[in-house]
Amino acid sequence: MSRSIHRIFQVFYIQGIVFCLTCLISGAGCSKGFLEKRSTLQKQWACDKEVDEAMKQHDYEVAILLHQSFLRKEPANGLALYHLGYAYGRTGDHQKEVLYYKKAIDLGFKEDSIFFNLGMVYGELNQVENSIGSFKKALSINPHSADNHFGLALAYQRSGADTPAEKEFLRAISIDPENVDARLYLSMLYADMGELQKARKQLRKTLEIDPAHRGAREFLKRIQNEQQDSRYE
Repeated sequence: MSRSIHRIFQVFYIQGIVFCLTCLISGAGCSKGFLEKRSTLQKQWACDKEVDEAMKQHDYEVAILLHQSFLRKEPANGLALYHLGYAYGRTGDHQKEVLYYKKAIDLGFKEDSIFFNLGMVYGELNQVENSIGSFKKALSINPHSADNHFGLALAYQRSGADTPAEKEFLRAISIDPENVDARLYLSMLYADMGELQKARKQLRKTLEIDPAHRGAREFLKRIQNEQQDSRYE
């Protein structure tokens, strides 16, 4: 692969990782919510209905204030601390997000979702080893989660560990064959490795699953254009 091709793929890859770490996308997504089905562990604690409603409405500034007030009455509520960390994360305050996740974990809130989100925020903060460790912890709790394998793959990819990243992306896809996010980032990894045929295969499969997937379509076009240009150099 020429240096110019490699540089284009690298730029696309970096932009993609930033995109994934800052907003929710389809499939595995970039953070795990908590207002879905409650687990046995979450039922040990409860939040005030008004507090939960602010989270449901994505009014995170209000949710932070309400959680702070609630925690003054119940400082050992692990679920509320988890929610508060999540709310801080949605406002971009990742240092406080980590702080409250850790407080929740110290109190016994140890679901895979909190370690997944902790892995993602460590990625935001460029603490790659901590990110890898958090995703491994999430997998130790729930090894059958495509999300957890996807998260660990992203962390490995960010660290430049291509072989383990590929392995984890493939595991995520084997669990959830229609996980277009795992396929897209795996295609970026393959392109970065110079495995363009494998990259195209993943992109085409992504477009079979989601024909309107703009990222996959644009990336496939970049690969094809660069390969065409390289023939005339």
